[in-house]
Amino acid sequence: MTDRSTALRRRALFRGLAAAGTVAAFGSALAPRRARAATPAPRLLFVIGASGGASIIDSFLPLLASRATGSRVNELIAYPDAVVQQLPGSSFQVVRNLANAGFSTSPLFQSSFEHVDLVRAHGSDMLVATVENTSVNHVVAQGRALTGAGIDGGRTILEAAAMTHGAGLVLPAVNLASGGYLDPGTRADTPDWARAEIVNDPLRFAASTDGSRGLFPVGDPRMPRSALLSRARAGRERLEDLSPLAAVSSPMRTRYLSLRRDLQPRMESEQLIESLMLVSSGVDLASYGLRPAPAIEAMGLLDRFPNLFEDRFQAQTALAYLLAREGLSAAIGWGPGFAPSFLSDGTITDTPIAFDFSHNDHVTTQNVMWSRVAAMIDALVRLLKETPTDDGTLWDRSLIYVATDFGRERYRPAGATSGFGTGHHLSNGNVFLSPLLRGNRTLGGVATDTAITEGWDPVTGATTPGRNDVREGHLYSLVAHALGIEFANRIDVPAAVR
Repeated sequence: MTDRSTALRRRALFRGLAAAGTVAAFGSALAPRRARAATPAPRLLFVIGASGGASIIDSFLPLLASRATGSRVNELIAYPDAVVQQLPGSSFQVVRNLANAGFSTSPLFQSSFEHVDLVRAHGSDMLVATVENTSVNHVVAQGRALTGAGIDGGRTILEAAAMTHGAGLVLPAVNLASGGYLDPGTRADTPDWARAEIVNDPLRFAASTDGSRGLFPVGDPRMPRSALLSRARAGRERLEDLSPLAAVSSPMRTRYLSLRRDLQPRMESEQLIESLMLVSSGVDLASYGLRPAPAIEAMGLLDRFPNLFEDRFQAQTALAYLLAREGLSAAIGWGPGFAPSFLSDGTITDTPIAFDFSHNDHVTTQNVMWSRVAAMIDALVRLLKETPTDDGTLWDRSLIYVATDFGRERYRPAGATSGFGTGHHLSNGNVFLSPLLRGNRTLGGVATDTAITEGWDPVTGATTPGRNDVREGHLYSLVAHALGIEFANRIDVPAAVR
């Protein structure tokens, strides 16, 4: 195991908190998070943004070489039958981890997780649905993956889930992603409290939730006493009321003051700085009156995420779990961005620019990055399944949506098995996992002569050969239907929802 002791030296952990993201204004429903026993437990949405074009035909809906047809059969991206596996009783054919299967891939980028293990462990709750996207621009397409191309008036699915299930939570929605996945929705009537809190650094985010703890070692005379802090804050509020700006109607000022007067004290009183503290080595937290999040030891997070302190994707996934475990958030987004993580042993965990490195080496990129995504899904689902609640486990009311920008081109140089690049393509499909869905099911198919995905009927699930009328709005509706999120244009998807 490695750590970032050099990067996370004592005071550095608690300085520059702007890098961890300031807390957005969540002014509504400030009941304590654990005083919800009389209300239905909120459903949880996890959105993993697979940046750069995660191609479904290179993962969980491949075209087998033995089934490829047409005049350009030797140019289609079709996988040898020997590297595609289908488990007994499973509806999924899965491209294996090519490095594990003895297939020649780039030695620079490796991920050891076996794709088929995700199906083996969680296939009964897994659904694949094809889609024809409407943009091949990264930022635009990523935004449409979250807004369903505007089907809900421009509201993101994170915001919609927060509005339905997050009222009263401390941080109803949190977004740790990048690019277009990070953009807020454009629907004007979305309440401020439902808009996602942006978190840049998952390791240091906990430090931004308290205005004074951790600044000085215990017993340091420079540490202001709580009574003095209270007096200073009270004086600040009196000055605010005397300010000429107090007589000016300003929504932005109102939001800012709500953040400072309501949310910040609540985060401090509920000790988020401890329940979300991922740093557990390289910093003597005890000497600063702090401790690592109890779940690190209780759930063995350092074993599940062995590169937690260097691998941003692992740190994001760990924080996503803590936010759900502690009852803080109902909607959480994250995922690998275009900047890879470098481990101290020289390993590059992601291909450069994530799935978009397919421009340089399609096969290696898709295989390594899908292995990365599958590994984080597997770790999160296992954690949720092992976290008991009053009515079962956290997994019982969770849904994971693997969002992506678009697909990739379907052709390669004749006979090539690696080393070729691909451009962006509208045709694709997405992966979902949840006990709320009709799992072990694929909606749609792949045309054997073009490797283009075919669509499906939302009611019956029947494939529509030769065409794909499924758009981003159908996938947004699928998630909304499963989570009980109502909106005017929702397309119910009984073919996918239990």
